[in-house]
Amino acid sequence: MGRRRTKNKDLPQRVYLKHGRYWFIDYQAKWHDLGTDKAEMYRNLARFVDRAKPLHTMRDVFDRFILEKIPLLAPRTQSDYRGYIENLRPAFGDAAPDEPTAGDVFEYRNKRAESSVTQANREKSCLSSVFTAAIEWKLRTDNPCRLVPKLSEAERDRYVFDHEYLAVYDLAPLVMQEVSGQVMQCLMDLATITGQREGDLLRLPCNDPHTYAKEGIVFRPNKSKRRHPRHGKIIETGKMVIIEWSDELHTVVHRLRALGPRLRPTLVCNQDGKPYTESGFRSNWHRLMQAAVKGTKNKDGTWITEPALAQPFTFHDLRAKRASDAEDVLEANNALAHDDVKTTQKIYRRKPRRARAGAKITTALNV
Repeated sequence: MGRRRTKNKDLPQRVYLKHGRYWFIDYQAKWHDLGTDKAEMYRNLARFVDRAKPLHTMRDVFDRFILEKIPLLAPRTQSDYRGYIENLRPAFGDAAPDEPTAGDVFEYRNKRAESSVTQANREKSCLSSVFTAAIEWKLRTDNPCRLVPKLSEAERDRYVFDHEYLAVYDLAPLVMQEVSGQVMQCLMDLATITGQREGDLLRLPCNDPHTYAKEGIVFRPNKSKRRHPRHGKIIETGKMVIIEWSDELHTVVHRLRALGPRLRPTLVCNQDGKPYTESGFRSNWHRLMQAAVKGTKNKDGTWITEPALAQPFTFHDLRAKRASDAEDVLEANNALAHDDVKTTQKIYRRKPRRARAGAKITTALNV
C-alpha cells in the first residue's frame, strides 16, 4: 500500500503536481504529462482509465465519472461537479450502484435543502448525471433522480444602488493592494458598462483586433460554447454580442492596460501579468465584501475603514444592475445576450419600481 499524501490531497490516485504540471505515474513507473490546469489534467487522465475495472460501489462510479465524464464539461462546471460529488460521497458512496432508490434521493435532497435549496438542486442534478453514466455502463437500468422534482428556488432580487456601488468602488484600493484595488475598480466598471459575466471579463485578451473591433468589444459568451462530440474540444456556437465603444469604455480598457506588463495574455491580470483565475478573483471579491460589511480595524481596535454596506452583493449582481438600469428590457436583453427576453425581465430586471405619492383624501365640501 502506498504512502498517504501529505499535500495536494484532492488529486486522483497516481497523479502528482510537479513544477507546475500534473503527472500520472502508471504501474510501470512511467510518467505521463497531463497538462498545467485541472481541467486539462482530468481530460488527459481519462486516457488511462481502466474500463475493465469492476465498479462495486457508488464510490467507484463517482471515481470513474470524475475521470471519464467530467472532462467533457465546461471548466467551471467541472469544478462545481467535483465539489458536488465530494458532498454526495458520504451519503451514497458505500452503496452498490443499483441500490439507491428515488426515496434515498428524496431523503438526501430534503436534508440538503435545510441548509441550501440551491445546492440541493445542483447536487441532485449532478447525481442524476452520475446515474445516467451508470446506465451507460450497464450498472443499473433506471435513473431514480428523474422521479425527484426540483425544489422551487427563491429568485434573487438584490439590486445594487448607486451609493452602494460607489462605496465599494472607493473602498477597493484601501483594503486591497493598491494595484489590485484599481483592477477591481476596472472590473466593476466593465461589469456595469458591458453587462457581461465575470468569466467572460476575466478572459478578455489584452490586445486582439478580433475582440477590440472598430465597432466595439466583441464578446463570445462562454455559456454559448460547447464541447465537440467527436474530438472533445471547446468550440464556438456562433453566438456573440458587440458592446459598442463609449468614452467610458475606452477609458476603462486603457486604464487596465496600464496596470500590468505590456506583454500579457489577458486584459485583467495580476502584477506579474498572469491571468486571474475565477476562484482567485472570487476570493478577492469575498474579502472586499467582508471589509465593506464589517469594516477593518487596527490591532488596537480603532477603525481603518468603517462598514460601508448593510448587505453584501455578488459580482454577478452588477450584471443585473446593468440590466436594471437600462431604459427598457430590449436594451437590457441585447446587452446580456439572452435568447429569451423573459429571462432578462424575470431574473435581471431588479430595480425597485417608483411611483408618485397619491393625493390625501380630505373631508368632502358640503354642496
